[in-house]
Amino acid sequence: MIKLNDFLKKELLGNRFMAIKGYSEINDRETGQLSAYRLNVSIQDETSDFFMELIQIKVKNLNPSLGVKDLENNKSTPVILKDLNVGQFNGNIWFSCSDVLPAK
Repeated sequence: MIKLNDFLKKELLGNRFMAIKGYSEINDRETGQLSAYRLNVSIQDETSDFFMELIQIKVKNLNPSLGVKDLENNKSTPVILKDLNVGQFNGNIWFSCSDVLPAK
């Protein structure tokens, strides 16, 4: 029997990602202060079953290596998602990472 957690493996997404447009801010609900960034990412690994899907990644870093200024004028940029995590909450799949690095 296949379970939801069988699909929550980051390896299924592949290793090639493209940041689309720039970051958007995520503010803490209680304080209203910036707490993280959200980044739209296109999966570009042709071996992935999710090739060309667009996902939103929560970047848990207020100073990502590929900074806000680096992405604000670019429509798409190849990126590496450091410490990518996939999970589910109330039937919704979420994605997060600790940093966004430029792909070489």
